[in-house]
Amino acid sequence: MEHSSYKIVVSGLGGVGGYYGAMLARVAREYYPEVEVWFYTRGEHLKAIYREGLTVRTPTRTFTVQPHGVTDDAGLLPEPDLLIFATKSYDLEQNIEQLRSCIGSHTHILPLLNGADITEQIRRILPDANVWYGCVYISTRKGKPGCIDLESDTESFFFGTEQQVPSAQEEFVLEMLTRSGVNATRPEDVQAVIREKFMMISATATATSYYNMSIGAALQLYPEEMKALRSELITLFESRGVVFTKDMEASLLRKQMRMPADSTSSMHADFLRGAHTEVENLTGYVVRAAAQIGIAVPIYEKMYRALTQSPYPPRI
Repeated sequence: MEHSSYKIVVSGLGGVGGYYGAMLARVAREYYPEVEVWFYTRGEHLKAIYREGLTVRTPTRTFTVQPHGVTDDAGLLPEPDLLIFATKSYDLEQNIEQLRSCIGSHTHILPLLNGADITEQIRRILPDANVWYGCVYISTRKGKPGCIDLESDTESFFFGTEQQVPSAQEEFVLEMLTRSGVNATRPEDVQAVIREKFMMISATATATSYYNMSIGAALQLYPEEMKALRSELITLFESRGVVFTKDMEASLLRKQMRMPADSTSSMHADFLRGAHTEVENLTGYVVRAAAQIGIAVPIYEKMYRALTQSPYPPRI
């Protein structure tokens, strides 16, 4: 795919947006002179990146990149060919409104947020926009201002559309990501990948937050309730026409058991810090979706009610 110029804007420079934005900025500097990578962020993070660049630290490497531009003023951004949203799901609508002025008819939007229906949410707000599906597996966080820290070099990046055959635009983005060293895939059914990730993190985040404990402790002390959460998710999606293999519940359990026993979810960590959480997209979504089609998810309903009442932690 030939480009006289190609502009990428990454909005949200936390762990996910910071890492993948840095990888794209680095590969653009080295191999794609026609590509500009811009960062949209704010505060001390913005100041540090503007002065010294964005530093990524992993267990095996450390590098610093300079984006083409970094700003907290959407009016200074170019109209992007690719706009990557990597904010928390509760900030999505506000972030869209902040960037609405720079979204053009040629802009392709790629969200990398937790949630089962993020692409659909964006399409409702921007009905004329070209919105892809996206999903990542990565253990990362924003460190001190201007720094992104990875706990592991292992990561996976999935994206695509409803179409089985990728467009030239998708092929170009996949080429850039792969050349940068990202473990990127454009699967035939990206929605299935997103759904399976959602099921894993929804059950885990809901349980660790509700029980106020690590995933290992929750699995050991509350095995029946943990199984119920997984089963209710399967029932919800099967009621919407999704066909799972017979061992889907066992597969979800295996994924939870592969997590470090003393680890927890980012949603639980946010509850403990008294910060804004993703409870509406990870727990409330299941309750609302089940109510819309008339099925019961009693464990999700109980935990959602408790998690949306103050104070935290809930009384079990």
